[in-house]
Amino acid sequence: MWIILILLAFSMAKELRLTISSTFKPLLTNQYRYLNLVGGKGSGKSEFVARKMLYRCWVEGNHKFLVLRKVRATTYDSVIEVWQKMLDEQKVKYSYRKFDRTISFRNSNRQKNIIKFDGLDDPEKIESIKGITGIHMEELTEFTSKDFRIVDLALREQLSDYEQIIGTYNPDEGEAEWIKNKFFLNDKIKTGPGKMEDSYIHHSTIADNPIADIRNSYRRILDRLEDEVYISIYKHGQWAVPKEKIYNWDIVDLPDIKFDEIFYGGDFGYSINPAAFIKIYHKANEYWVKELIYETGLTNIALGEKIKGLKEVNLLDPQYWDSAEPKSIQELYEMGINALPSDKGPDSVKHGIDFLKEQIIHIVSGSENIKKERNKYKMRQDKNGNILNKPVEYMNHAMDAIRYGICTHSHNNVEPFVIIGG
Repeated sequence: MWIILILLAFSMAKELRLTISSTFKPLLTNQYRYLNLVGGKGSGKSEFVARKMLYRCWVEGNHKFLVLRKVRATTYDSVIEVWQKMLDEQKVKYSYRKFDRTISFRNSNRQKNIIKFDGLDDPEKIESIKGITGIHMEELTEFTSKDFRIVDLALREQLSDYEQIIGTYNPDEGEAEWIKNKFFLNDKIKTGPGKMEDSYIHHSTIADNPIADIRNSYRRILDRLEDEVYISIYKHGQWAVPKEKIYNWDIVDLPDIKFDEIFYGGDFGYSINPAAFIKIYHKANEYWVKELIYETGLTNIALGEKIKGLKEVNLLDPQYWDSAEPKSIQELYEMGINALPSDKGPDSVKHGIDFLKEQIIHIVSGSENIKKERNKYKMRQDKNGNILNKPVEYMNHAMDAIRYGICTHSHNNVEPFVIIGG
């Protein structure tokens, strides 16, 4: 059961109106140093953290919050956009400095607040940031236990009412067992004080998201899940360990060599499913895959413009996209992009997976979403733990794009693309 609450934070004449579900409301004033927001996909965890931080900026003021992802380059799509949209909705004037990824604004008491977005690519850089009053670790499962200690030490100055590290994540035990061991008393996740001193656990599911459109969109996807492990993690927000991972690709720096050929794979998306665009390098019997685009909210035109704006993309090189969307492929083609339909047929997914497992494939360093999908891409499992001969159809957009690109190009089985009306 959820209820929409309109919260009013008064500071002189300016009113701040935030929409928060009743289950998250008590966390606005939660002062535990370690606040864990854990649960299912789409529950609104990260959006709530942004609202809590804005609330504190408005009521307390003079804050410098640090929002972290494991890799700095991934901060824009996931969190900066959330903050910009929220501030626009609240009609709060702000400035955004792209070069250091910093948003600055003043509350109506004219107190300055800073939101800095960064990654833990260089731990020493984080340690040198002064004046931090709170930290949000987005996708906590991406971080290691050592990373967490570094971040904990960075929040060492008593500069505000209270200092707090907030972690948001899905309970995938296979990705970060250290979190479970550090904060949880047992396998069952429930709201309340955690195992570690001065820690608090908050559990949420899709039912706790106060935005109806998002709640309904995610619920449709989650209701289609057939794998028991993923149902536990992403629908019910409870600990589980994915098994039978399909690929074990390593992560390497792109070698400084002359490649035999370069081509691309792409998968369309829009609202809650990201569009994925992957650059594929081929040399002899090896492939290197590099993430170029992984983003929601892109129309085909916006996606095409992003592709055309990437300096490292040669628009004449072939790009293989999901052939189930011929209209989308056509739109990209008409923008001057060499977009081609992927090779599909009976059991093409299974055959494609089998083919990729026979190849030597490397993930290029910095391709965090490919890495994440590789860790989660697994064969479906029934309620008895039996492994089925089909992959889980969830968080597979980069995996699909890579399969479209390598399999179609390697098999050289693409029919000529006919321009409509040409």
